[in-house]
Amino acid sequence: MERDDYEFGERITRDLEARRAACEILDVKEDASEEALKKAYRRASMKYHPDLNPNDNNTAKRFLLVKCAYELLAKDKPCEMLLEKIKSWTGVPENDKYKLDNLWGHFLWWREKFFG
Repeated sequence: MERDDYEFGERITRDLEARRAACEILDVKEDASEEALKKAYRRASMKYHPDLNPNDNNTAKRFLLVKCAYELLAKDKPCEMLLEKIKSWTGVPENDKYKLDNLWGHFLWWREKFFG
């Protein structure tokens, strides 16, 4: 296997995992219709909107994850803003469950922290 083949395989794997995570965040099936995605996005947006949860410091980050999940599933658009935001978030988990030497590890960690 050549290096390019390996990197391509890694990108495909990360994309599939990101889509599964987005489905979990929006609570939809992988084959959800555009209408189902819109409804799920609206429901999650209302639940995690910072204006509706002024006493929760993590709501803005949750809202960002909801937005990115929707953009990935509905528009097939990776969310660069999420990747940049994850880089800036502080705090490291106590255990070694996720590899935090890459953005994907940070995303998985924050997804679990905010969405169980």
